[in-house]
Amino acid sequence: MPSFGFGTITSQGVGSNINIAGIVDSLMQIERRPLDRLIAQKDGIDAKISALGSIKSSLSSFESALGDLTFGDKIRANKASSSNDAIVSAAGTSGAVAGNYTISNITALAQRQKLVATGQADATAAIGGGTATTITIDLGTTSGATFTSNSDPSFDVVIDSTNNTLEGIRDAINAANGGVTATIVNDGNATNPYRLVLSSTDSGVDQSMQITVGAGETALFDLLNYDPAGTQNLTETQTAQDAAFQVDGIDITKSSNTVSDVISGVTLTLNALNPTGSETITVSQDTDTAKDAVKAFVTAYNDLQAEVKKQIDSGVDSGDKGALASDLATRQIMLSIRDELNQKPTGISGTYTTLSSIGVSFEQDGTLSLDETKLNDAINADSQNVADLFSAADGYATRLDTVVSEMTVFNGSIDARTNFFKDSISLLEDRQVSLEGALERTEARLRARFTALDVLMSSLNATTTALSQQLQVLDANR
Repeated sequence: MPSFGFGTITSQGVGSNINIAGIVDSLMQIERRPLDRLIAQKDGIDAKISALGSIKSSLSSFESALGDLTFGDKIRANKASSSNDAIVSAAGTSGAVAGNYTISNITALAQRQKLVATGQADATAAIGGGTATTITIDLGTTSGATFTSNSDPSFDVVIDSTNNTLEGIRDAINAANGGVTATIVNDGNATNPYRLVLSSTDSGVDQSMQITVGAGETALFDLLNYDPAGTQNLTETQTAQDAAFQVDGIDITKSSNTVSDVISGVTLTLNALNPTGSETITVSQDTDTAKDAVKAFVTAYNDLQAEVKKQIDSGVDSGDKGALASDLATRQIMLSIRDELNQKPTGISGTYTTLSSIGVSFEQDGTLSLDETKLNDAINADSQNVADLFSAADGYATRLDTVVSEMTVFNGSIDARTNFFKDSISLLEDRQVSLEGALERTEARLRARFTALDVLMSSLNATTTALSQQLQVLDANR
């Protein structure tokens, strides 16, 4: 920003001892007052924009806390534990019925098929002469010498002079992303240590491979062809199979060792065989997760209120005036949110129909408080009712999420208010440029005038001195 010469010239006038710099600086301080007021106004609006940014951040945190309540999963969360995690572990979600479940007779674990090619001396050496050869890989079920494709389509890989090495074949199969993964293993053999390993990406009995090498390079056929009913030039080191176990005496077969559709709301992970034994899965209400979700909601609300209060504070009591003390739109933020909290949801059946009924209450200062014992009792008594209180169509979290989203969404009410202030700053900046230009011209004009006055005074002083000397001569000669 221009200095307008303040404090930059310290010399007196050229001959009259007039303090030009001091006089001009003093006059410019007066001339500058409109610009100072404009800059102060712009700084104030900048502070408003920063304050709105802080409020938006607090609103986003509050919105995140609401997100854990709008679907009710955190309130209805269950926890599951196993009597022996080394055999079978368990994790609860929502929807599980509290109780005990018996997992027994784990006679098989799900696994992927693995096929291994004969060793090669060099993973980068060409295999065959480079004639384009199509390799078709299909996935399905092998029963004896019979192969039956599953519902996934087969896929082709073309091997030619650009990729006819172990590394090239590996990369081509992986790039196809067809449900088969290829790797190269060095088995330490002194002559041919590099072996291509093919593995079905998913486990399960229907993930066996059939690999058909088309017309072209015989070397590729000799390396890769694998037909359960015909030529098998790859060696099977692991057979594709399903997991087999019992839940409460019911036989279960699954393609994965992670099972989430047998016990509602519980994910089981089979970790080891247990053909003759049994383990107990215990499912219960996860009150800690439910309470944490409600506590986060209360904390986020109180943090938001504190931030808004700080920014709209008049400063009368606290001494610190907020940047948005006179902004009515900002005051409306908490009024809108409190209005939703003060409205009892409709269509909620059960014992718990208000926030206070589950231990969430307003204090005199407008903050929310939480009676954890009361909340814990409500969750244990009827977690679905508590979840509905927040997540139903007219639930607290559902309504609040709509209100807060309108504020925080891109170009929502917060952004609109911020853009209004930014537009105001743009206008002030244009005015600032104009005022600074005018001040530069005023300062130059004042300096020019006082310099001219200084020259004139110096000339008059010289004339006076000359006349005085002449008079002294005349007086001496009388």
